[in-house]
Amino acid sequence: MKELLVVMLISAFSFNIGFCQDESGHNCFTILVGKNASTDGSVFIAHNEDDLNDHNFVDLHKVPRIKHKVGEKQIFLDNTDSLDEVAETFGYFWVTGSKYAEEQYLNEWGVAITSNSSQSKVLIGNGRIDHNLRRIVIERARTAREAVKIAGMIVEKFGYATSGRVYSIADPNEAWVFEVANGRHWIARRVPDDEVVIVPNYYVIDDFHKADTTNFLSSPDLIDYATANGWYDPQTGTSINFRKVYGHKNRLDAIWNIGRKWVILNQLADKRYDFYADFPFSFKPKHKVGIQTLIDALRDHYENTGFEHDPSLKNGSPHRRGGLGVKDTLSVCNLYNDYSCITQLRSWLPAGIGNIMWIAPRYPCIQPFIPWYYGINRISSDYEKATYREALENYNNKNRNYFELYPGHACWIFDDFANKVDSCYGKELQSLREWRGKFQTDIFDAINAKESEITGTYESAHDKALQVLTDLTNGFAERALNETKEKLSRMKTSGR
Repeated sequence: MKELLVVMLISAFSFNIGFCQDESGHNCFTILVGKNASTDGSVFIAHNEDDLNDHNFVDLHKVPRIKHKVGEKQIFLDNTDSLDEVAETFGYFWVTGSKYAEEQYLNEWGVAITSNSSQSKVLIGNGRIDHNLRRIVIERARTAREAVKIAGMIVEKFGYATSGRVYSIADPNEAWVFEVANGRHWIARRVPDDEVVIVPNYYVIDDFHKADTTNFLSSPDLIDYATANGWYDPQTGTSINFRKVYGHKNRLDAIWNIGRKWVILNQLADKRYDFYADFPFSFKPKHKVGIQTLIDALRDHYENTGFEHDPSLKNGSPHRRGGLGVKDTLSVCNLYNDYSCITQLRSWLPAGIGNIMWIAPRYPCIQPFIPWYYGINRISSDYEKATYREALENYNNKNRNYFELYPGHACWIFDDFANKVDSCYGKELQSLREWRGKFQTDIFDAINAKESEITGTYESAHDKALQVLTDLTNGFAERALNETKEKLSRMKTSGR
């Protein structure tokens, strides 16, 4: 039965290859977890950042609050427009690099944002803002709901420049999905507190209940615009399904989208879904979701399914070919991973301690997740080569040779290591799993031992507590880099 389904899927891919192939590099993947669906009350955004080039620069920054003079502007890409700066922007932790798409944020209030590319039916929306949207939101919002409203106002004023995008936005109390089409049309839906949402590279919001403003927000003419374009008929009496009405079939039918959502949905949900089922926006997980569950999901290559490619690994890395017959980009963990990040937001702790970006460089299947606490006062120079001021100055200029500018950056080591491992994945996998597993256990043990102590002294000895967090985070980051260097050196020496 499994073999028959594989043949059917490969046939489906062959039929659709014309529109799937060019889009397959835009392969980000996200899981959102409501606070009552998690093991400890955390809100989670788990995200694999994937970009078409497999050799990208990834830099980390802690940006403080910045005061702005009256009349200052934030300039959009290509100087197409600008927005008045606020008097003072909030501080934030920022993952940036050589691509606009890979930017991810967590601000001082615990508002976090990341995104996945999508594609809408809108052909000429005349939009003028794209990647700037997430930075504007993170600089101004105190809650996820406020972030959604700010994003919506900006999209309505300036229009969105690219075909479509799905933003995952959360704070320590709730999570939202914000979806935008080229032009001035957008929709947002709150993630139920006891449910999980999985986002590949297509829209996931289905039925829209306009009157329910607790759980839905949108641009005012969302339904009228779809009706005028012949995408939706209100006379049917059914609610508008944004995913189907606004989403382009290139993404909705793309087998590399369906497969990734399907495999993780069936891991986490209480019921089993057929490959071509009409997947829900959200679902109740069969077990509460914790950090390890999300780590395992982001490492997935279709293991233990009929679509796993070469389970023996005799023919090389699972990153090079997906189990459904599509080259390179089908699995959740794949060739184009720049990094993997799980943002954990905990309402019962001070923001500096409770909000963490767990980051695994390059392939999450071969690296541990390092906890970058929001409260740290320093980022290791191996992981932050540009200053945050330099990064802000070049925010709209990604056309630079990052390897020549920052040749000693940790990201190049992790990149070289990932490429080397791909050449001998089967030989190295067992030892890498053992190393990664012990390292991750060491991290969890250290956190369990230190967090209560840090929390206890946070009010009375604030600076000291944050210094302990800083040393803890940077210590693990530097250990990961040094041990990766050692492994890379051994593998090169042995000729494997």
